[in-house]
Order: sequence, then structure tokens, then C-alpha cells
Amino acid sequence: MDWGWDDGLMMGAIALINQGPWQGLLTSANWTIALQPLDLAWTLGLGALAIGLSVSQGLGLTRAWGMALGRSLLQLTAVGWLLSVIWVWPSPAAVAVVLAGLWGLALLSAHQQMGQRWPGLLPWLGLALLGAGLISATPVVLVALRPQMWFDPRAWVPIFALVLAAASHGAAIAGEQMMQLARSRRPEIEQRLCLGATLTQAIAPCRREAIRSALVPTLNNLTSVGLLSLPGLLSGALLGGLNPLMAASLQVVVLFASALAVTFSAIVVAVGAERLCSDRPAQRLRD
Repeated sequence: MDWGWDDGLMMGAIALINQGPWQGLLTSANWTIALQPLDLAWTLGLGALAIGLSVSQGLGLTRAWGMALGRSLLQLTAVGWLLSVIWVWPSPAAVAVVLAGLWGLALLSAHQQMGQRWPGLLPWLGLALLGAGLISATPVVLVALRPQMWFDPRAWVPIFALVLAAASHGAAIAGEQMMQLARSRRPEIEQRLCLGATLTQAIAPCRREAIRSALVPTLNNLTSVGLLSLPGLLSGALLGGLNPLMAASLQVVVLFASALAVTFSAIVVAVGAERLCSDRPAQRLRD
């Protein structure tokens, strides 16, 4: 099946740039990406080569490699077909359903990333991811990209997915760190309570450390982006024929939106974890 440069999950947002305030900076590509089934078939050999190298070292990961490669192939194929339908027949309801599905997957991913499951954190995770996605993706789509149809899935789906992916990592780290610190530093917290501190004051250092831990990967990524490797969105934009300067500008917009999403989700989940392990009426930690 042929597909142009403006098709696909990542290329959807890129195609809308030419309709926004940067109109005219999009240069025409001299070639378009047109992958045929045969083109994809031979790349399976790359996966087979990875498996062969793993086998040669006796790692015992043959089954794991096969499952991972097979799942990625099936999942991305299914996503491609689903988005193709929504791309052709866009509607606010269809876009809302897709965004809700992305939110559900991000929620599941964040919960699974934690070493230990805390069911009580699920509502806080859900609230954090929903809020992070909306407050970070909405300005990017409606202010920066400005599609002709405000509900255009080519803008909402990729941007919402990118910021949710970042937010889910931050939320998982913040939640897990907060729960673990509240337990490991229980003597310190109780000592502050004995000295007259409120429960909020006594546990505040743990909350700040949990949020800080969640933000460190994003800070490291921001300081090294473009130096050690090209981000995925930038690489996709360049493959799509976008002007390099405009591709970098689009990547900056998404990075800053992701930074907001990570910060918001980390704070909300850390506060939720704090409340989950606190008995506020009694001003003490739960057993």
C-alpha cells in the first residue's frame, strides 16, 4: 500500500504546519516515501539478524525477541489501519474516542511501570494524565498548528500521544518514589511530627524528592537533545520533506509541551501518593 509523506501518526501534525503561522516555510520534497509490502517484508531480516546475534551469545532471549517483534508489527499495523479510517472520515466523536483510548493506554502503561502496584493511585494517575494531555496538547494544536478543522485528527492524535507518553513516565516515577520514600523515611517523618510539624510539612521533603526524580530524565533529555541523537519527531519531519529549521521548531514546541505535561503529572501524582499514605485527621502516616 502506498502512502504519502503526510500520512501516518507522526506525519499528521507535520502536514498541518503549512496551514499555520509558518505558512510558506514548508518545502516540497523531491521524493515521497512509498513503502510496499515487499519493502516491509525484507526488513524482517533485520529482526532475524538481531535474534541471531542474541542466540550467538547464548542470551536465551529468542522467544522474548520473537514476541516483542511480533507484537510491535501487529500493534503498529492495527494502529495504522485504525488511523487511516479516522484520517479519511474525521469527526469530533471519532477523535474523542481515539484520545480516550490513548489516555487509557497511558494510564495502563504508567501503572505497569511501577515496581509495585498501588490501586489507590489509579484515580490520581488518571487525573494527572488527562490534565497533562489537555493543558499541554491543546495550546500546541489550537495556537501553534491551527488546523482548518479544530478537531483534525492529524494534529490531535500525534501531539496528544507524544505528551501522554512523556507524562506517563513522569507520573510513574513520582508515584513510586513517593510511596517508597514515605515508607523508608517513616522515622524521619515521625520525628518531625514530634517536633511540632504538621503532616504536610513533615512529608514535604519526600514529595519534593519524588517530583525531582520524575523531572530529571526530562531535564537530561532537554539538555542533550540534538547533540547525541535526533528526536523521533524531528527525524520524521525531515523524512516527510519539512524544512529542517521548521522541523526543529516543531520539535521544540513538542518538547516544551512534554515538559509541561511531565511536570504537571508528577506533581499531581506525588500529591495523590502523599494523601494515600497519610492519615490527615490523625496527623500521622498510615500503617
